[in-house]
Amino acid sequence: MSLFLLAAGSSHFSLGNQKVEKRMGCQQSLQSSEVLKVRTIYINDPLKNTFCTNSISTTKYSKWSFLPRYLYLQFSKAANAFFLFITILQQIPGVSPIGQYTTLLPLLVILAISGIKEVVEDYKRYMADKVVNSKTTSVFRQNSWHVIKWHEVNVGDIVKTLNEEFLPADMILISSSEPQSMCYVATANLDGETNLKIRQASLEVAGIIKEGQLVNLDGKIECEEPDHQFNNFVGTLYLRGKSPISVGPDQMLLRGTQLKNTQWIIGVVIYTGFETKLMQVK
Repeated sequence: MSLFLLAAGSSHFSLGNQKVEKRMGCQQSLQSSEVLKVRTIYINDPLKNTFCTNSISTTKYSKWSFLPRYLYLQFSKAANAFFLFITILQQIPGVSPIGQYTTLLPLLVILAISGIKEVVEDYKRYMADKVVNSKTTSVFRQNSWHVIKWHEVNVGDIVKTLNEEFLPADMILISSSEPQSMCYVATANLDGETNLKIRQASLEVAGIIKEGQLVNLDGKIECEEPDHQFNNFVGTLYLRGKSPISVGPDQMLLRGTQLKNTQWIIGVVIYTGFETKLMQVK
């Protein structure tokens, strides 16, 4: 009896050890996955930042993918697939009592009209993307301000946006023309709300305004990977010679928002292109 209890206790202990080891393994895997999800952005050092470009494309087709993708989308519909099956049967002699082109011609006409419509709509999207990618903004590079197009903006760039301008990418607010480095943005393009939102830079960096200060701005930003949550953001700003600075949604400016009632703002780009929160939603 004692031997049986001892064996049962040892088996229970081994199972407990297995559960503990499994739990520890899960925790380690979660910790490793969390480490992988942290994004490190180097300020004023674009060569270290290897992220996606700020160019966007909302088109469905390309020159080479139009025909196969269009046909796949059309014949994935049950009605078109049915008529295609009937058309194939009509091409076999003696199978169908009606002509070979009775169903084929109407099907081709419908596909042609739908294809022209798809081409026109996709071309409109292409032109809209071209206009957006060709907008200009001011970026601090090589110790001075340069006006570049939106698609040339990179992660880690220091961007200056003026009143009534739209933000070219997701940024962390560094300073502004307003007292206490506050600014106002319109987020109607993101959430449909017409009231202005207030953003405020951290007090530790609010005084960084002049070009000489921007030249010496050396550090990095560690933040979460891009997602579609407009009001959620967690990050830490590390500047040389200063303590770590926590940054959150109050310091974040999103692509597609418009600067209002503020002469200018300066921010550091953290997400570009399809990694911006606006494009993550679409």
